Amino acid sequence: MTNRALPLLVLSCWSLVGAQGCSFSASAPGKANVAEGAEATAGAELTTDAAVEAESEAEAPSNAIVYKEGKLDYEGVINFEYNKDELRSDEATTRTLDEFAAFLKQHPEVAIEVEGHTDSRGSDDYNRRLSDRRAASVRKWLIAHGVAEARVTAVGKGEDAPQVPEPAECDDKEPADATPCEDTWAKNRRVVFRVTGGAESLPEAEPEPAPEPEPEPAPKPPPPEPAAAKECPWLWGGHLDGLGPNSWLGLAGAVQPGLCWLEPSLGLGLGTGRIEAENPPPNTTGDGRYWALNVPLRARIWFMNRHSLIGDVGIGLARYLISADMTDSAGAAADYRRNSTNVHGHLGLGYGFRPNGAQAGPRLGIVVGGLVTFNALADSTLEGGGALNAAEAAELQAALDRDSSRLDDLEPYGELSLGWLF
Repeated sequence: MTNRALPLLVLSCWSLVGAQGCSFSASAPGKANVAEGAEATAGAELTTDAAVEAESEAEAPSNAIVYKEGKLDYEGVINFEYNKDELRSDEATTRTLDEFAAFLKQHPEVAIEVEGHTDSRGSDDYNRRLSDRRAASVRKWLIAHGVAEARVTAVGKGEDAPQVPEPAECDDKEPADATPCEDTWAKNRRVVFRVTGGAESLPEAEPEPAPEPEPEPAPKPPPPEPAAAKECPWLWGGHLDGLGPNSWLGLAGAVQPGLCWLEPSLGLGLGTGRIEAENPPPNTTGDGRYWALNVPLRARIWFMNRHSLIGDVGIGLARYLISADMTDSAGAAADYRRNSTNVHGHLGLGYGFRPNGAQAGPRLGIVVGGLVTFNALADSTLEGGGALNAAEAAELQAALDRDSSRLDDLEPYGELSLGWLF
């Protein structure tokens, strides 16, 4: 190719590019011999308007975020580590957060509040704290990725504002088969972005067109409505109690009378212990044992649903059978007796756990409190004491009276209770 033909070729290419609406940068290396005998090389690339447009679309924020009814609706997901406020680093979560960061940068006049929501499992207080922390994690991520701190606030709603109602078998419960509950729980575990400023700069999303009505099927008789589950049903069952008021072991029948917070019971308890004469006369002895048969009427009060502070209040009868062997310095023996029926009351406070809340299931209670006796023990008697030295017998009887009278005193107790209501 001659030196005269090269300019004509370049001019033709520029004309062709101008007619097709593209920019010239196509690679067209060539070599030409010039008069001086040197070599010349020309190179360029061709980039079409379509390629420029595709690159621009790749940089633009996603159109999946739209303003609707005061909040920013989005199609992605935001996942957290199980039972934690830590954001997962999976691709879906990262992509959704990146879209929100790009959207907020594109609309600098918009301010938002990040709302955290949970499903109903767990206590109300725990869920509200967890949702608070999760909403704060999303806010922290947006601020770390270039969104001004003043534009983003965060709040946890816990389980107070579910997106869809949870069925009775799922609401605040953990059924053995959770499959029917998973979809509802997943919808209620969510992050909401509510617009708190600059809404006037956002176009309102057009409402979805109403679907065309389908032809009505032939009417069918309505199915019978299922019986609505009672929030606090009547339940019956019992408790097994250890180390309770005035008892080593107790057994009680219990009821939940349609009130979530109340659990009365009537039981039978057995207690025992030793008595002895303190500082008896020289060469004399006096020691024995008491048995206490208790019939307590009690009420357990639940202040919360599952994990709960509980109160324990009650009144009851106690039948004491107190006996001891007495021996004087001469070896003569007699029997000490002090049987009595007493009225007592008790009051305690502790921790309770109901895995299914106020529904049927197990109950656990750990309580500490105190018991007070309202009337004094009956007087003691001696059987077969005629052979005893009178002075020593009187002193031994008084010493045993003093020791057994401690049953009248305020008595602390700590109780472990296991129960089941049906």
